[in-house]
Amino acid sequence: MMRLRERLALSRFFRGENPVEGPIMLNQRRVFILPNRRGFGLAAVLLVQLLVATNYSNNLAFILSFLMVSIAVLGILYGFRNLAGLELSAVRGKAVFAGELARFDVYLSNPSRFPRIALQLQTASIDPVTTDVPAMSNARIRLAVPAPRRGRMRLPRVTVSSRFPLGLFRSWSPNNLAVEILVYPRPAKAGMPFPETAWGKGTQLSEADDFRGFQSYQPGDPLRRIHWKGVAKGQGVHVKAYENARNGELLLDFSTVAGSVEERLSQLCRWILEAEQAGLRYTLRLPHLTVPASLGSAHRLRCLEVLALFPA
Repeated sequence: MMRLRERLALSRFFRGENPVEGPIMLNQRRVFILPNRRGFGLAAVLLVQLLVATNYSNNLAFILSFLMVSIAVLGILYGFRNLAGLELSAVRGKAVFAGELARFDVYLSNPSRFPRIALQLQTASIDPVTTDVPAMSNARIRLAVPAPRRGRMRLPRVTVSSRFPLGLFRSWSPNNLAVEILVYPRPAKAGMPFPETAWGKGTQLSEADDFRGFQSYQPGDPLRRIHWKGVAKGQGVHVKAYENARNGELLLDFSTVAGSVEERLSQLCRWILEAEQAGLRYTLRLPHLTVPASLGSAHRLRCLEVLALFPA
């Protein structure tokens, strides 16, 4: 039960109430309405008109003023009814990499017998999305929100608003839904070779076998296997290595990667994606846990998840 102090808090008008799970019903407690610039302009005209009508005792001016006030009051009532009674909900979207757009599906349910017109949904970081919701039906709106950092990202505050029917008032309802997605680290740029680990010694390398990765150049290695692009980028001299994927296994160790924490996580993320693409089994070792060697979609998602939730 909301206390009176919380109910009257000014922040509730703009930030909404605490996040909740499940649908949110837009009722009289959550819907606010105020005149916009046009509304204030109309109020100024009405005020002048009433002063003129009073000074000159002009009945026609009185009638016209009261008629305009009545229309404005009806605009307030219809504007409130356009939002009140709607049900707002959202579902968890797919995980993304940092720097991409996180997509949330937001649903508006209209259980009433009249349509909801020109509704706008927006967050602080995206432009409004306009939609109508017919009577006794639902509407799905996909909000694409920037995901700049790894970790758990909650759906930002969603404000439902409308200027229906006269455009003189803005009715709005800020809502916080407890829906979140996972944001993986941003993959580092491609080109860094895999770390040197316990790959099958004595394996007869052949380009007919699967590409395994890169390893440091040793005297006697064929020049045609040198990774010249890496040399040009100043990454040292490495050669391409090939072997049967069943014999290859990578150890992606956080402690062996140079750079800051975020740079290390980004490089591990890149190696995970490349190892999966190359069909190599890999172990992910972090300071607080180790994900045993495996391969496949489930293993990839597990490794990316622990990278996303790595302590900052």
